[in-house]
Amino acid sequence: IFVGDLAPDVTDYLLQETFRAHYPSVRGAKVVTDPNTARSKGYGFVKFSDENERNRAMTEMNGVYCSTRPMRISAATPKKTTGAYGAPAAPVP
Repeated sequence: IFVGDLAPDVTDYLLQETFRAHYPSVRGAKVVTDPNTARSKGYGFVKFSDENERNRAMTEMNGVYCSTRPMRISAATPKKTTGAYGAPAAPVP
């Protein structure tokens, strides 16, 4: 799932444990960071092994605080595949 509005001090571990306290099927969490500064971009993702727990978390954890800010939860969408310089990738025959 996508988790937005994260405070700058939230780490992968803190995000994971915030969810794992309620949902044992959490399989990991990743806070997205800027590759140049290593600072948080303010969002991340949490993986679940149980789809029912994932669905519950999307509703139940929306607005719950992680560190100093309420989280904004939504479904994660797969990355769009793009070609060079952000151009759409050529269709696969």
